[in-house]
Amino acid sequence: MNKNRAAGSRLQILTGPQEESHQLDLLSFVSDYALADLSPEEKQGRTSIVKKNIAKTPAYHFQGNVDKSKTFSNFCLGNSNQFAVEAIKRFIFNDKSDFNMMYLKASSGLGKSHILHAVANEMFLRKKTFTLSSPFMMSLLIDNFNALKFYEFILIDDIEEIEGNSEMLKLFCQLIDYAQSGRMKLIITGSKLPKELNDCDDRFKGKLSAALIHNVFEMNNVLAYEIVNSKCEGLNLILPESVKELVSNQLDFNVYGLESLLHKFKNTSDIKSREITFKMALKEIKDKNIFYSQDDFTGFLKIVANSFSVSFEGLISTDRRKEFALARHVAMYVLKEKAGLSLTRISKLFNKDHSSVIYAVTRIKKQLENDLKMRDKVLKLLSDNSFLL
Repeated sequence: MNKNRAAGSRLQILTGPQEESHQLDLLSFVSDYALADLSPEEKQGRTSIVKKNIAKTPAYHFQGNVDKSKTFSNFCLGNSNQFAVEAIKRFIFNDKSDFNMMYLKASSGLGKSHILHAVANEMFLRKKTFTLSSPFMMSLLIDNFNALKFYEFILIDDIEEIEGNSEMLKLFCQLIDYAQSGRMKLIITGSKLPKELNDCDDRFKGKLSAALIHNVFEMNNVLAYEIVNSKCEGLNLILPESVKELVSNQLDFNVYGLESLLHKFKNTSDIKSREITFKMALKEIKDKNIFYSQDDFTGFLKIVANSFSVSFEGLISTDRRKEFALARHVAMYVLKEKAGLSLTRISKLFNKDHSSVIYAVTRIKKQLENDLKMRDKVLKLLSDNSFLL
């Protein structure tokens, strides 16, 4: 090698992801100096091979099984989850942040895994280095912290799996410290708050509690309806509006429960080659429907429906037509006055909010003052003892 030429040159040591132009500058140096004893033709041949290999090597890498179908664009937003999702987006799109760790708390089936996969898909688009895993899968890397620290983002689902695993707790404490130093970002999900994790030492819970914590709350029927509508489109399942509303009002369901029910409808519809009716849908969900619980008011509600010449299905649906709304309001009034049910319990029975029940009871009380026909109907219902608990 020519010592004068070598002495007059500066070799820059590059850190972090670099553009191909920098890599080719390094190749030029190698070609000019390290391969000085080779002929120009031989040097050209060797550097061409290396250039081709570099062209095949991505500028980023990832680890984990990412579901490409789960994106932010097809995630149903509502009051229960919108703030958390917007916070996650800001967290991943802002390179500089006061917090380098975010914790998403949500009960099972409310979409936290979907959100993590959506983040991973954004990482693909932004060519960021990341890993998507669970504590159970990461247990294989307990002795390999040095490998993990080179990721820009670490996405961890179901942190509860760490409970009772002392080795994993140590690893996560290292990762949290590394993230807090500003050298990576952590997004962690769990169904419990950090302080509620069992068999985890206070040191770990304290570190995890320093994260920016956001909650995904339970679904309301508006969000549930959006999810039902979206899933029906994905399944190519045609349901009457009344059935969609009935399904979305099953607030004991989570997303998994809604999906399971809709898949069942799809299977039934395909096999029988017929549309799912309200009656068929009601039969399918009766095991989870509050009307079929131990406090069974089905008989009484049918009496109310007959009294007002409306269908039982219409009475318990969300149909806002005048005849259904009036019968529903009377049922609410009688259940409060005769059975002594609380407003909260009645609201759950009809899948309505607290204020709707107050409005119904107040309306009927006022109407009874002047409407003799309505008063006779209500008095008959109040004298019926078939539904007393």
